Order: sequence, then structure tokens, then C-alpha cells
Amino acid sequence: MLKKSILSIVLILSAPFTASAAQVLLCTETHSTEAAGGDVQSEHIANNAQVIDNGNSFTFSPNGASVTSPMLKGIKTPDGGQIFSARTLDGMVFAKFSDSYVMRNTKEGYVYSDCKPASAAQ
Repeated sequence: MLKKSILSIVLILSAPFTASAAQVLLCTETHSTEAAGGDVQSEHIANNAQVIDNGNSFTFSPNGASVTSPMLKGIKTPDGGQIFSARTLDGMVFAKFSDSYVMRNTKEGYVYSDCKPASAAQ
């Protein structure tokens, strides 16, 4: 009986706890496009768009398709802050800073800003 209890404790302690690190946020979602002439058009999409912050990556669903950023790397800013970013091979840039999350390529992007924990918004 004691061996079963010890084995159970070892298994519980060795289980990954990554799910507990994820934080669900509600954010303002904006979509922007850049025309060939350089004109930028932005449109407000939603006030309560969900972002899941996994610490070293984030997930959201622009246009209903789930997108997860690659592993983010931290960069120190001159003012002592930190920005986390990553780039994919096809040129998509992901960034996380302050209370905002960004996914952008050369002509189109999504910004999730003014993010608050979903539990606090209820």
C-alpha cells in the first residue's frame, strides 16, 4: 500500500503543469491592411476577443481560425521594459508587450490590445 502511495505521489509531482500557466484574456481586436500605395485601413473587429497567453507563446482566432505564435524570445527595450517576439519562415511576425498581442506580415495584421484577464471581466 505504501509503495502505491509513493508511486502516486511521484507520478503527480512529475506531471507537467504547463496548463496552469496559461492565462485567458479578453481583448479589443483590430484588423489592418496596407494598400500598394501605402494607405492603411483599420477596422475594429471585437471588444471581447479571446487570447490565450501560454507564457512563451500565445493563441488567438482571427477570422475563426486558431493561430498559435512560435516560441517567443524576450528583447529588452531602452526604457527597461521587455518585448517578446518571433518570426516565422514565411515572414509572419508575432509580438507580445504590455497588454497587447500582434500578428503581422508586410500587408496585413491583427492587434489584440487592452487585454484583461477573462476572470476579471465577468
